[in-house]
Parts: sequence; C-alpha cells; structure tokens
Amino acid sequence: MLTLGELLGPLREKVDPRELLGAFTPPDRFSHKSFDSYHPRHASQAAAATILRQRAIHLSRPSRNLFAFLKRRTAHGGGVYLDGGFGVGKTHLLAAFWNAAPSPKAYLSFDELMYFIGTAGSGQVGEYFEGYKVITVDEWELDDPGNLKMALAFLRTVLAEGVFVAVTSNTLPLELGAGRFSQKDFRLEVEELASSFEVVRVEGDDYRHRHFAARPTDEYFADAGRFEQKFGEFGTGGLRCNMEELLEVLGAIHPIRYRELARRISGLAIEGVTWMEDLSSALRWVHFIDSIYDARVPLVAKGSTALGEIFSEEALQGPYGKKLSRCLSRLEELMAESLGPGVSG
Repeated sequence: MLTLGELLGPLREKVDPRELLGAFTPPDRFSHKSFDSYHPRHASQAAAATILRQRAIHLSRPSRNLFAFLKRRTAHGGGVYLDGGFGVGKTHLLAAFWNAAPSPKAYLSFDELMYFIGTAGSGQVGEYFEGYKVITVDEWELDDPGNLKMALAFLRTVLAEGVFVAVTSNTLPLELGAGRFSQKDFRLEVEELASSFEVVRVEGDDYRHRHFAARPTDEYFADAGRFEQKFGEFGTGGLRCNMEELLEVLGAIHPIRYRELARRISGLAIEGVTWMEDLSSALRWVHFIDSIYDARVPLVAKGSTALGEIFSEEALQGPYGKKLSRCLSRLEELMAESLGPGVSG
C-alpha cells in the first residue's frame, strides 16, 4: 500500500519543461482511440470526424520542396475548435486526430498548457514547441484575464510557425470567460483568439449518463465492506487516504504533476468525502479528478456527503459551473466502473 508521503517526495522536485514535453501524449483512457473506433450517433459527430480525418491526411503529406517547407513555416497555421456538451465524444475525436497526425506533436489539457507556460515562461514557449506540426488541447477554457493573455500569446507564436492547433471546449470561442471576467474589457483579445479557429459543433447525448446513470449518484459510494474489498483489489500500488489529507497534498505540489501522480497509483480509495467550501481546493480537485480519469485509475470512496453535493449549488451555477459539473460526471463514471454497473454500494 502506498502512502501520500511516499508519493509526495519526488513530486516536489523542480519541474523541468523539457522533461514534460515527452509526457504530452493522450492519456491511457484515450491513447488508442482512432477514427475507426469512433461510432457517431449524431450527424454533427460524423461531420466532425470527417473534418479532422481530412486535416490529419493533409498534414501528413510531405512538402515537395524547400520552398513549400519555408512557405509552411512562415504562413499562419490553422486551428479547429470542437465545441459541444459533456460526453459527446469530443475528446475521443481529439485523440483520434492526434494519433493520425504527423509528428512531432503534443497532446495536453488546457490546464496543463497554462501550467506549462507558467513553468517555461511565456516568451520561451515557442522554443519548446519549435518544429512541432500539431498541438492538441483538451477542455479549452478561460478562467481569468491571465489565462486569456497567456493563451493568446501561445496561439500567436505557434500559429505563426505553421503549427496546426486542435482544441475541445464546452464553450463557444466568443463566450469564453463569460461570468469570470469582464469580456467588455477584453473584447478585442477574445475576438482575436476566436478568429484563430474554425468552430466545429459536436452534438449528442452525454454517453456517461447513457451508461452510468442507472442509479442515484449517492449510491456510487461504497459501504464499509465493499470499500475494504475494492481497496484490497488495488494491490501494493493502491493509495488510501482521507479527502482532507489528499487536498493538502494537491496544494503542496505543482498541478502539472497531477498526471504523474495518477500514473504512480493502481487504485485510489478516499474516505471522508465531504463538500468543498474553498474554490481553490475545488479547482485543484477538479484537475486531479481529470488526471485520474484520464489515467483510468480505479476509484472507490465513502463519505457523509452525497456525490452530487460535494459542490454547493451556488458554485455549480457560478462561473466555474461547467468545470465542476464535468468533474461530477467523471466521478460518477469512475466509481461506476469500479463498483460495476448496477451494483449497489
């Protein structure tokens, strides 16, 4: 059994941007996704798959001469922006596109991109991605003006180098930042960012609700016997901790390390799950849950607060509501996968 102390030591070391680049690949949950494994249930999903497949084919064509190569490097790159609700297949499409696209390439979440820029320095980001053909970013979102400025500087740099950028989001480009900062004060910046992309709408039902909503969300918590049974199945790489302790650790390490933390554990058993009053802790929790979801880490939990109530209704209706709702959807799926469909805790 692992302990938080054992995991924390190496993760406190200084982050080296060059080392991070090698880890920017699709997470385990999506690493083998392809266009052939994508089964659209809506016309817009099929259309989005066709667009991305064609872009991957086009990008894979070799430059015929030096002039064409130089033209590509000096011309602006392009971008595709997959907009849609939760669980409609955007991330599957993004991973399929990344797998079909030529190298060198990078795949990371928007939070990871922001943390990477903060670590590498906004002025040096272009150096780290020099020569890249494709960069894909999952869950593109703007939390504050700082995010906007960093994202815009990043796009200006890589698009000018001819890099193709594909992103997913739950928010249309011109609506980014709404409710989180004054769009009126940053109208020109938001418009410039939006103009960098071709928007492709992806519609459909949330597949997580189709497969995992057979019972109320609070029933995904395990009783004492089931909790011990599942934790025992995690083996020596399992981590058992209290939610309060876990939140303290998440606050002590750089968030870009969460992906590495998720890869170090074979299963996670959390006790004392309760509602979160502090927004900063809630946002760190969201990023961590994204990391273990992507890494397909089995999760079992128990607590006094129903799963759907760990965030206040005010928070869910606030500017970060989409992030928090996505987190609840992914928690529901993770725990349903661990307990088994239709199995009561």
